[in-house]
Amino acid sequence: MNKKVTIVDIARESGVSKTTISRFLNGKFDNMSANTRSRIEATIARLDYHPNRQAQSLKARRSFLIGVAIADISNMYTSRLLKGIGDYFQSTPYQVLIMDADNDSTREASNLEKMMTEQVDGVILQPLTNHPSHYQNIIDAQLPVVQVDRYTHPVIWPAIVSDNYQKSREVANLLKQSNYEQVVVLSNHIHGISSRMNRLKGLADALATTTIKISQIEITSDRHWEGQLLSYLKCTKKTAIFALNGHVLWSTIRFLQTQKILIPDQVGIIGYDDDQYADMLTPAITAVSQNPQEIGRVAADTLIQNIERDQFPADIVRIPAFLHIRDSL
Repeated sequence: MNKKVTIVDIARESGVSKTTISRFLNGKFDNMSANTRSRIEATIARLDYHPNRQAQSLKARRSFLIGVAIADISNMYTSRLLKGIGDYFQSTPYQVLIMDADNDSTREASNLEKMMTEQVDGVILQPLTNHPSHYQNIIDAQLPVVQVDRYTHPVIWPAIVSDNYQKSREVANLLKQSNYEQVVVLSNHIHGISSRMNRLKGLADALATTTIKISQIEITSDRHWEGQLLSYLKCTKKTAIFALNGHVLWSTIRFLQTQKILIPDQVGIIGYDDDQYADMLTPAITAVSQNPQEIGRVAADTLIQNIERDQFPADIVRIPAFLHIRDSL
């Protein structure tokens, strides 16, 4: 029978001390070089070592469980966000519990309660509202939290987001250069969602000194928005549509196709949250490309640092996005 691999074996094969291995297994990476971490990871994989999570938890008084509370798991942005989070935690002793709110604040509250019951060591949260009072239970529990994509107002936890405001100003400048006279902003519910609010504000601020008119349409399940959009497209002004996320962008393109409305001949369109299909259409779609995978990775790293140091500075980190100018304007 094969001898059970211990941390003594891992330390010997990695050329480091038992203490270093213990720190690695407990997720304490401060002052540990990337080379040392990768060497330990390789040794653990080669020797097929599986730490006793229960023993670790008892000793460290931690669960080594991280909660990830997602607003809507069905979209492409979220899958890439989770990829970044998952890749980061793959080389740590932590396991990840993912829960989806399906854009329902009651369900989100229930998910967070379940995470607390599971005694997670921290939470990566994509908040459904910007009201801190909605999260009073985890505030009272002093649970380490890092927000992604959005944040509360006031900002009570670290937040890792795209540079939404600045990129929407770039969108506005592009619309000005293209001589558009009217912009129709299409979005899901905006109020209380900081990412959408910042995109709209960036556009509005950049166009404030121009004659370009901004109109808003909220996407609803009853498809009432389609009739509203058609009414705007009947006017003689040169009109562009600004879709504030990927799902809205594709819903809008499908609708325009059914109405045989030509892009960009009859209406221009630009989207926020690019994906691999935007440049495959004819015409290729001008869109802002976010980096949700990097947002997820930075959020995971920030959370672990906060857990280790028992510090929770409410900083906002903005991950750069990129405006891809193509043929739809």
